[in-house]
Amino acid sequence: MNKYVKDRYAPNTWVNGVYVTGKTPDEVNQDLIVDASAPDLIVFDSRNKEYDFDLNEASPIFDYSLSLRAYQKHQTSLGWLSMLWRENQITTGAPNFAYDEGKLRDWWDSLEIVKNENTVTFVSMSWDDKDGYYISHNLNGHLDVEKGYETIRDAINERIRVVDLAKSDCYFDYEMTDAQKKTVQICEDLDELEECGLVYDMGDEQIAFTEGIMSGFIAKDEQNNPLKDENGSYYYDLKAADAFMEELCEKYHTYGVERQFKTSRESGEVVTVKPGNFGTEIDVEAEKAFLREILSDPKLRKAKTVHVPTYLHETLHRGLDDTGGTYIEVDKLEQKIYYYQEGKLIVTSGVVTGDIRRRHDTYEGAFYIKEKLTNRVLRGPGYASFVRRWMPIYESIGLHDADWRKEEEFGGDTYLRNGSHGCVNMPDETTDIIFDNVEIGTPVFIFK
Repeated sequence: MNKYVKDRYAPNTWVNGVYVTGKTPDEVNQDLIVDASAPDLIVFDSRNKEYDFDLNEASPIFDYSLSLRAYQKHQTSLGWLSMLWRENQITTGAPNFAYDEGKLRDWWDSLEIVKNENTVTFVSMSWDDKDGYYISHNLNGHLDVEKGYETIRDAINERIRVVDLAKSDCYFDYEMTDAQKKTVQICEDLDELEECGLVYDMGDEQIAFTEGIMSGFIAKDEQNNPLKDENGSYYYDLKAADAFMEELCEKYHTYGVERQFKTSRESGEVVTVKPGNFGTEIDVEAEKAFLREILSDPKLRKAKTVHVPTYLHETLHRGLDDTGGTYIEVDKLEQKIYYYQEGKLIVTSGVVTGDIRRRHDTYEGAFYIKEKLTNRVLRGPGYASFVRRWMPIYESIGLHDADWRKEEEFGGDTYLRNGSHGCVNMPDETTDIIFDNVEIGTPVFIFK
């Protein structure tokens, strides 16, 4: 009986809520570990991405034996008889815990953050036409794989469930080699050539000579590696600068060329308007020379300079849209005129254009209002016509009122049998609105 009592728990004893009276510590240990499970280990990397490891997949072993034997010996020293008439509630601490570290290691090695550390560290110089020359590297923020593993292993042993690798000092930066430092220095030298304060004022558009643009002027081989001159210095390829300027000027060139024009017709038809006296033409040679001068002097190049190009032909409104939304549209096919001001339709009306039968057809093309004159007599072979408002656009052709015409003549087929001598005839009211609002230089697009 004494031996029985010596190895077992006393009456009225519970351990962790389990009734254990008369059981040995080993028997109670088996009861407790039946429902035991290990919590997940949660790991965060430097970007706060979460990784979970289920410790139950690492063949965990739980053991309460040491604490259970200690409690049982304590009861024995007190004697069973002293415990017969009172309840004994015992709470153990955490069990001893063991697991297969090989499975933890396999999980750790399978993570992308670990696999990525097998890549070679690099410092390289690259080029593109947006950012110019720039340095790429992966020297910073590297995971110390072994320290990371040791940190999570120690956390498990210390019953810590959450590990923040960054806060646990598991990251480090590589030092650059001499060769890598040289690459960085080359890029810094090129950065100096990419520095420029020039802005081309093209009207609606302001074109800053950014690093990307300037880097395009640096002499380079077919692999975009920068070249040095006989003095060992990087330099500009002036032919590349010329080509850039030619392309820029061509982008804004509208003088003497056909243009696509969206009509006010109900269909929204797009027509081709012939060239006339309206449009933009930049002096390409002058601008090429200007850019070369800028590139030749570092002080000029770095100074904040807003430059308006030299024009051979300039429009009232500068920009890719050289109308600015303000223009006159003459549709010979539908015999209509439209006047737009900053994109808003101000007036629309019927007109009478040149007499086709008499070969007085109105010229088609992109023209502009050259003058605004009042009370003029228009003369030609066999006629002299008084007009209140006269707006010439090209040679003897212009827009004007025609009080000798009846209202019903405008906008019909009058031009086929009794048209003008080439001008655009308008009703008085239409003429007055356009004359009072239009500026000299306003474009006039005539088409059919």
